[in-house]
Amino acid sequence: MNQLKMPIKRHILIANKLLAVMSGLNRQTKRDDRYYYEKHALGLAENFIQIKWTSSLIKLVIAYVSKCNSQGIISLISEQELAQTIHCSVRTIQNNNKLLEASGILTWDRLWGEYIQVSLCDYLESFLDLHKKEQATQVVTTAEKEASHKLQLVRDEFFETELEAYSSKSGYTSISDEVIYLLLAVDNINVLRLALRALFTYEKDVNVKKETEALLSYSEVKHVLPRYIGYKSAIKKMAAKLNAIFKVEVFEKEACIKTFIEEKATKQSILEKVKDGFILSFHLVGSRDSKTQKLLEKFQAEHLFTQFEKRFQSFGQYSMKKETIYSLAYEFGLSILEKTLSSIMHDLQTLMHSDVPAFHDLIRYLEENLATYIRKISNGYYQAKITA
Repeated sequence: MNQLKMPIKRHILIANKLLAVMSGLNRQTKRDDRYYYEKHALGLAENFIQIKWTSSLIKLVIAYVSKCNSQGIISLISEQELAQTIHCSVRTIQNNNKLLEASGILTWDRLWGEYIQVSLCDYLESFLDLHKKEQATQVVTTAEKEASHKLQLVRDEFFETELEAYSSKSGYTSISDEVIYLLLAVDNINVLRLALRALFTYEKDVNVKKETEALLSYSEVKHVLPRYIGYKSAIKKMAAKLNAIFKVEVFEKEACIKTFIEEKATKQSILEKVKDGFILSFHLVGSRDSKTQKLLEKFQAEHLFTQFEKRFQSFGQYSMKKETIYSLAYEFGLSILEKTLSSIMHDLQTLMHSDVPAFHDLIRYLEENLATYIRKISNGYYQAKITA
């Protein structure tokens, strides 16, 4: 019998700085005759740096970020369900919650029995890297310009007018629920760290710089993972365990030269990686690439609702903003939305012939509260899907 999955959001937003600190900060501080410290560049708070990020701690924070609402609050969650999801004991969950609370990262309260309520402290700043702008007009820095476009992704959870008041320093990435479940199933902490560093690099290189793949050199991996694991053979074995999440390729020695110098118009930043003679290439494919999947869902959802509106016009009129359509698509997915809209049309057709007063009541409700009605039905389908 399959173990039931803990319900989480379909697309999870998480700050790049959080991925970096949980994967292990880069110890290689001297680069091209200058010094670079990730903790300063990413704007990491000391309470996140001082924690010893164990496997259970990393996965617990990922689970909370995947479960919480747009204010960082989880109103009700079972410790037993959490323990089963991240593959640890209930006692470990309880101890980790106490540690995270003492570190000022979250607060929690026991409601009854195994059920608790969790609130992530400074959710926007610490977990999404969104910072409230000062009222006074400021000069926009280059870093802020590079990060500003990343605010587009977070529109799934926040109103556009709210986002105008925020800036982002290091940005965030969007991770699909499929990838999150795979991360929570990883049992080796160093494999988990490598996965988080790959996701961090994928956001920076592919989603921002528009490269075709995320590349990690031997030096980058070696200076992130613990020193005892810094052998190429060990790194290759760990990378192979991530094939369930990424399309992973390993390039060594002559293959590095041939692939990244002879066959491609390589940028200077990639040439620096080639010097190591060992490169890991990571690529998210299909539904595991959250950003690409969301863009596809956006256009498909518009078409789906256009067709539904044409059919609904014979019964009544409704108004729905495109942002609401996108939000529903991101939350439930196209297949569930299509099933929901078909169910609504079926109910209307049935009531029209069997119960005219109920038919008119439903039409009036849908004209005023269509999004709420869709969300209610879709949520039932979604819960059935993830527990199937």
